[in-house]
Amino acid sequence: MVPQGDATAATGTARTAWLKCATAARERMNADIPYLRCHVRRSVIGSDDGLEEAYAFAIQSIRGRALGLHVMLKSGAHYRGVPLHAVVLSPEAPSRSPRDLAYWDCFSSKPIVTVFDYLRDHECLAYLPSKQSVPGVYLFTVDWLPDDSIHPGFILQPDQNKCGHVIALKDGNLAMLPTNKIAWRDGYWIGGDPSPEKQGYVAQTSVYHAESCERDFSKSEMYFYGETSSSPGG
Repeated sequence: MVPQGDATAATGTARTAWLKCATAARERMNADIPYLRCHVRRSVIGSDDGLEEAYAFAIQSIRGRALGLHVMLKSGAHYRGVPLHAVVLSPEAPSRSPRDLAYWDCFSSKPIVTVFDYLRDHECLAYLPSKQSVPGVYLFTVDWLPDDSIHPGFILQPDQNKCGHVIALKDGNLAMLPTNKIAWRDGYWIGGDPSPEKQGYVAQTSVYHAESCERDFSKSEMYFYGETSSSPGG
């Protein structure tokens, strides 16, 4: 017979281990998004054509694959991994290929979703792979952590790392675009005819650090370690 104290401890340990596993699983592959009322193309989820009403409520990110969405269908079915080209915000949306709505596949299986308050509902021009410039509105941003420290992929390379802004295109489709394929516009600062491509911007290639061995505090045990200045602003 197991003593009650040992049984309680074992239960607590098992619960802690389960919570760690659940947390790790939650941090991988899936992430919540703002709910999107939408339609899903039945040609992707069924054997016929047409559209079915749905709500998209999360993303699914698998490294090397196109971004997928979790959707709750009007029928009561939960469908996962639905690609962007199969989810439309308007039943009149024209059909577009997966390669016309995103430039890149997912960088890892550890996505992070952010809704930047400054960009919320911000108007933009989306530069699609088809060379079309389509008006759109910002919805949310997908970024990626390395799957682990041994397999960071391109994420730690500044000239290769990219986020994906998910944009509601005016034609009713969804697109996921990097920052250099979007021109933001507004009626109060930028105006309605942006032209960032004419400014000569280049991709970042450097990695910056604040720490350096040239500034050595290793031998100091003082709270206010290192050199200090009594002058204002010093």
